[in-house]
Amino acid sequence: MAMTTSRFASCSPAVAVLAAVLLAGPAAAQAPQTTVPDTAPAAEAKATAAKARITKKDCLRLLRHQPSADVAYKPGVDARGKPVAPADLPGGFKMVLPDVFEFNVTKDLSAYLGGAEEQLAADKAAALAAEKSAAATDAAVSSAALSLAGAQDAYDTAAAAATAAQAAADAAPNDAALAAAAATATATAATAQTGLAATQTYYTATQNAAAANDVSAALSGATAAQSAAEAAGYTPDATAQSASTKATTAASAAAAADTAALAARETVAKSEGMELNVGTVRFNINTGAMTFNGQPLNDAAMGEMVVICKDILSGGK
Repeated sequence: MAMTTSRFASCSPAVAVLAAVLLAGPAAAQAPQTTVPDTAPAAEAKATAAKARITKKDCLRLLRHQPSADVAYKPGVDARGKPVAPADLPGGFKMVLPDVFEFNVTKDLSAYLGGAEEQLAADKAAALAAEKSAAATDAAVSSAALSLAGAQDAYDTAAAAATAAQAAADAAPNDAALAAAAATATATAATAQTGLAATQTYYTATQNAAAANDVSAALSGATAAQSAAEAAGYTPDATAQSASTKATTAASAAAAADTAALAARETVAKSEGMELNVGTVRFNINTGAMTFNGQPLNDAAMGEMVVICKDILSGGK
């Protein structure tokens, strides 16, 4: 059997022979031996002779890579052998590392304690509370707006009456009754003006509280606005009374929703941060030794621990 090896000087003769045997396979090894007659032409014998070719790829399969000496790292020199500054220059910051690193293997238990369901319930409660709060503050602003409009009407009416009474008194300077009526009307208008100013202040406070989502302050502002408007001479009609009642009811519903949301959040907080300490891993950087709960970790131990951990984490016992 002829072998072509001239192209790959890296293959030793022994390797070439081994490769030829491997490449030839069982069929070549079991082929019967035949004797070529001396009278056969040389060309025919050459044409029928078995050949095997070993390639560079085959050599790479049989030989382990042996790096050249010039590619291995050498401290203090570059790839061409010229001296270079070392990587660790003097005066640099040096971090002293411990000989042993240690960390815990833990598992969050919230998933096993109904944490997901509790969080969902808390989220729903919070969303409901936000919705109730928005409804309550809107109702309070609406009620305060009606009070402000009523206070304005009361002041406008009182101011017009005062103007008319004063005109009548001026027309009859000697009429004491008209003069007294004018004085009363002027005082009423002044009171209405004061009430209107107060109503405006409380209305603004209600708006600010609503913007801050402060239901309690918004309801207080709306209630104070209505009282100030009534002091100005405003008498709430059925619409205003309904708006006031709606604001009060909405505020109560918002408070109840807030309480429920808080309770749901506290339930979630009880299971937050609860972890199961599965064990402690220690690694010695000097010796390369690694232990888990004091027991050395080898391939068999690692495999066993993986099985146990999978069983634990999947809810097994």
